[in-house]
Amino acid sequence: MANQIKNVSNSSAGEPTRTEAVTGYVSEVFCSVQGEGLYVGERHLFLRTAGCTATCYWCDTVSSKQESSLCTVHRTKKESLTNPLSAEQTVAVLLDFATEAVPVRVTITGGEPLEQSDFVTAVARELKRHRLQVYLETNGLEVEGFRKVRPFVDIVAMDIKLPHATGEIHWDTHRDFLRWIVGKSAFVKIVIDSSTPSAEIEVATHLIAEIDRSIPLVLQPEGKIFKRDSDEHHAREKLMGLLDEAQRFALGCLQDVRVIPQCHKILKVR
Repeated sequence: MANQIKNVSNSSAGEPTRTEAVTGYVSEVFCSVQGEGLYVGERHLFLRTAGCTATCYWCDTVSSKQESSLCTVHRTKKESLTNPLSAEQTVAVLLDFATEAVPVRVTITGGEPLEQSDFVTAVARELKRHRLQVYLETNGLEVEGFRKVRPFVDIVAMDIKLPHATGEIHWDTHRDFLRWIVGKSAFVKIVIDSSTPSAEIEVATHLIAEIDRSIPLVLQPEGKIFKRDSDEHHAREKLMGLLDEAQRFALGCLQDVRVIPQCHKILKVR
């Protein structure tokens, strides 16, 4: 997919990008409970960017993988904005929404936010200027993009994409990304289904431990299988056994390993 984002600055890590000079593609803005990871259950305001080149076969936000012409703002009455949005316009929408929704934090998710790193950096910087906490959800593949936004992010939720999930090997990139989350409030998430190879989970666990044993790891069961929406016979039982095995192994390498499902799917909220 061609990059259509107007990245007008070649700014180095942490250098401010003017909000009026950069645009990005946004899928939707909404308020809900955080459904994944260590902060599950908190009330967050979500900015979901559009566009992601990762190839996870279990992706549950397929509608945000491609750049779209419209952004949906989910208030009592839905509103539509025309993409691309300026960072200034995006921040204005978020601040207005925050006053109404009273969120704990703003989650920037996707798609993959860091594929639009100048845009996300400009938005995050302005949110921090307005004293809002910024929570970044990322696939852990855009190292240079993260270096730019890192000074303006409070919490990082980093995925490790296993070869089983994407058909691609990302160990070296994930290692580099992990080095940059050290010193931030951060955790790593791995999505596991009933056919995930144990060996890949073990490699990922050792990778985290190599960088910092104190980085929390969340093992997240794939949603359809966990909720028994899969047609595969005994798939959930196999998944639960694999999660138990993976947690036991990971606790031998890491200090904090948790099994947490997608709670927003259980609650049936956005």
